[in-house]
Amino acid sequence: MLTCETCLAQTVKGKWKTYDVFDRNKEEAVVDIDIIDDVLYIKIDQIIPEEHRGDLCTKCNDQRKDQPILGLTILQGATLLDGVWQGAYILNAKNGKEYGCHISLIAPDLLKIRGFVGYPIFGKTLYWTREKENSFR
Repeated sequence: MLTCETCLAQTVKGKWKTYDVFDRNKEEAVVDIDIIDDVLYIKIDQIIPEEHRGDLCTKCNDQRKDQPILGLTILQGATLLDGVWQGAYILNAKNGKEYGCHISLIAPDLLKIRGFVGYPIFGKTLYWTREKENSFR
């Protein structure tokens, strides 16, 4: 029998469409969310604006510096606590900065991402939608 935490963990796995932080209606990327040993990982699977598909993470300050954004792991290490994935930092590959992050599933096809500096009250909330299996680009 699956526990509630296990059910919640399984439902976030898959591909999710992200939107520009300044324009929520503009599709930005598709990320792949995976869970390995109860730890959440997010990797950029597709970049939607074609002109940015070859971009590098020039502003990153770690081993990801000058690496292709396509295929980049932007979050690793979040764990599930009371229905919220937390305890990790998420990378904004455009500006090279990492932010504290809380991720929660608020509907079967809708993720709430709260990125913040220091405390969650000092942040921004974004919403990602589940990518449908038969979507073609």
